[in-house]
Amino acid sequence: PPSEARHGGSRKSDTPTRPAAMAKAATMEEAEQILSKCRALSSRAATVANRLTGEGDSIAAEATSLEQSIKKAMMDAKDASGGGEAAYLQEAKKVLHGLGPGGDLRKYMKPQAPFMLRMMIGTKVNVIAHRMDQSTAIKEEYYRFRDQSALIMLVASSVLSVGMAHAQAVREQPHGGHSFAPALMTGLQLYLSWLCYFYMSLALRENVLMVNGSHIKGWWVKHHYFSTMASLLMLGLPVYSPAVFEFCKRFMNWSCLQAVVMMIQNHYQRRRMYTRIALGKNTAMDVVAGESSGGSGQLLLLYPMLFVLQVWQAYIGAMVALKMFPSFLNEEGWLEEERLESDLRGTRGICLVGITFCYMAVNNLVTTVLTLLEKRVYKTKAKKTLARASGGAAKKD
Repeated sequence: PPSEARHGGSRKSDTPTRPAAMAKAATMEEAEQILSKCRALSSRAATVANRLTGEGDSIAAEATSLEQSIKKAMMDAKDASGGGEAAYLQEAKKVLHGLGPGGDLRKYMKPQAPFMLRMMIGTKVNVIAHRMDQSTAIKEEYYRFRDQSALIMLVASSVLSVGMAHAQAVREQPHGGHSFAPALMTGLQLYLSWLCYFYMSLALRENVLMVNGSHIKGWWVKHHYFSTMASLLMLGLPVYSPAVFEFCKRFMNWSCLQAVVMMIQNHYQRRRMYTRIALGKNTAMDVVAGESSGGSGQLLLLYPMLFVLQVWQAYIGAMVALKMFPSFLNEEGWLEEERLESDLRGTRGICLVGITFCYMAVNNLVTTVLTLLEKRVYKTKAKKTLARASGGAAKKD
């Protein structure tokens, strides 16, 4: 009958809708479960964050109290006649400053970021890594950057040095061939631009390392500021200036030696630094910083190269500054534009670069010598302390 046909047709049409409804319900239930898990995970993350913040504040308060206690106890120990407690206080200070398993505890005290970090990334950005694996990763990234940059510096300065020598030879012999001056000057500007990036990046990375507990002498960070300034100044000078060409030729030769010193230092001193960290003489965040600094243990190879590098830098800077300084006495170019053939802009700019070179070379040399003397004094004191301890033990026996 027609009614049965209608009912049969309706039953057939209901059959495929039931699995679809069941699938939709299952999908809805799965979505609700996923949403519930996301909310639970977010609550868990908030709890962990609050707990870490609370524990960090507690560690900061306790570290501040311990630092004050150490200072007070050390002052009392100086006034007292005995000296046995001074060794324990020094050991406690070293643990607080990074020799313990927790690293430098002063970073929990929320220290003020260095001026460079505040200027470049602001005051609200946190660059402190509380986990040791994160701190170690920052240090290893710094080493990797120095290794790559030393290789780039060696290759680029060598190519430019050879190219400038060839261009000068072609200039002296009018029919000697092509000088490739346009490509050479473009390469020089690219290299100076890379130097600006290299020195500024080193300064920023070392500031981050210092915030996270690395003990880096302040001069080596300032040295990178002056190097950036000198590179920017050279980049702004006319590349076809005879004074700029003459200085850059010497500068490229010097950069080759600088790159070699950096590669030797990165290889040998890093191995020694790892040894000193294992012996407890340096913290886990200490690094070999400053491409013109020296470390103990390489007196026969590294220190002579360092002194040659620094003296050569001072010689180049002084020679250029003295030779180009009379250009400042010329009235031309101060109030009106200079003549194209005068080259006053190039000579004056190179004179400023030479003065900066001299300043950096003198401070590099002084800092290296002071570092060497400090290490000698420390070794002498350590030997005397060991001798006294062995003598006291012998008397007790």
